[in-house]
Amino acid sequence: MPNSIFETRCLTVKELWAKNVRKPSEIIEITGYPSSTVYDIVDQLKKTGNVEHLPYSGRPLVLIPNKRRYLGCLLQVNNAATSALMTTKLNNMYSNLNVSTRTVQRILKNKLNYIVCKSRAVPLLKPNHIEVRLQ
Repeated sequence: MPNSIFETRCLTVKELWAKNVRKPSEIIEITGYPSSTVYDIVDQLKKTGNVEHLPYSGRPLVLIPNKRRYLGCLLQVNNAATSALMTTKLNNMYSNLNVSTRTVQRILKNKLNYIVCKSRAVPLLKPNHIEVRLQ
């Protein structure tokens, strides 16, 4: 079963192609799909005879979009949470995930557009320092 709308469209156009419906305009008229999609699929069928996705290079993402969304929700609930706390919550939520705090910080900064910074140190004042400041 197809996972996306594009895959269903590919299968439909491929079935029509197998039934000798070769003109993109006829396929558009029959299916009602966007013309750019149909033309792309027909071009791929003419070149390769297949409509499968080509393999792509590059390393797969550590956090797929739904996991990134969960990370954003964690941050909305507690916007003062540390990246270490969010990392442990992510790793507990998804059992097969092993993500580092640095990865969480990078995703917060680059993908979710949050500012990642260290918390400001608060000086610990002794009672005599407090008196001097108040004078």
